[in-house]
Amino acid sequence: MTRVLVTGGCGFIGVNLVSYLLDHSNWAINVLDDLSEGKLEYLERLENYDTDRVDFFPGDVRDSTEVATSIEGCQYVVHLAAKTDVISSVNNPFEDADVNIMGTINVLEAALGQDIKRFVFASSAAPLGDQEQPVDESKIPQPLSPYGASKLAGEGYCSAYAGSHGLSTVALRFSNVYGPNSWHKGSVVSLFIKQIIAGRTPVIYGNGKQTRDFVHTHDISNAVYLSLTRDLPSTYQLFQLGTGTETSVNQLYAILGKYMEEEGFHVPRAIYAEARAGEIFRSYCDISRAADILGYHPVVDMEEGVARTVDWFRDDYRP
Repeated sequence: MTRVLVTGGCGFIGVNLVSYLLDHSNWAINVLDDLSEGKLEYLERLENYDTDRVDFFPGDVRDSTEVATSIEGCQYVVHLAAKTDVISSVNNPFEDADVNIMGTINVLEAALGQDIKRFVFASSAAPLGDQEQPVDESKIPQPLSPYGASKLAGEGYCSAYAGSHGLSTVALRFSNVYGPNSWHKGSVVSLFIKQIIAGRTPVIYGNGKQTRDFVHTHDISNAVYLSLTRDLPSTYQLFQLGTGTETSVNQLYAILGKYMEEEGFHVPRAIYAEARAGEIFRSYCDISRAADILGYHPVVDMEEGVARTVDWFRDDYRP
């Protein structure tokens, strides 16, 4: 049986990816997670969770023995495990680098000892910093935080292991991912929903005209699966992943508010506060390269994605 290792598989994107793979493949799935952010319960609460196909390995990507145990028998690797908080990376760049750089090298090294067909690395838009929009793979990275720098280093090591060892690697720069199974996420979509459910008034920083490329977890999971299985023109590939559409925070709140009111929630008028220092005003990506090479075409628009996410919070969220 084909087997894939998903590091960080108990986190937000990891849980959604495991669910997608259970539905769209017959693969067995090894999950490695130190449970510092996610919980095993998140996996076990999936409607399609299958104990015959999912094996959980508690462990840290910085521990070579734990990684070697979890990767045994795998043909694919999806490396999601990371420190993802920008502010924490500024306050403690050593820990950020230890997990995001040394941990990535550790998983790459373990992959060399297995017959790994493809290694997929989860990056983000953070390596690019403040750029003219839309961003694409040709932009010169200018990270503004240690987190962005550590993700850029991860991309570099994927390229290096492809060049030095012939390991087929793909780096995926995720834009703003949202969707179900976001128990512990503080990103804007899940934060607004949780605040409204709790009867609190959401705060929009700045004038709300700042834009992001919000992409649903279904489309991100599909892109990861395509990255694992498609024939690629070279041993290292880099792709921007999003929807290619700008959505302002004001537009997001209007879409979310309309649907939540239809579902019986009271949606207050948002409070506007001073813009946060260092926040990029516009951000969205050109996904044409992923479309051409991977056949990636997002199918969940903002209205449907918000509805799916609200429905999940209404039915399954437990604070």
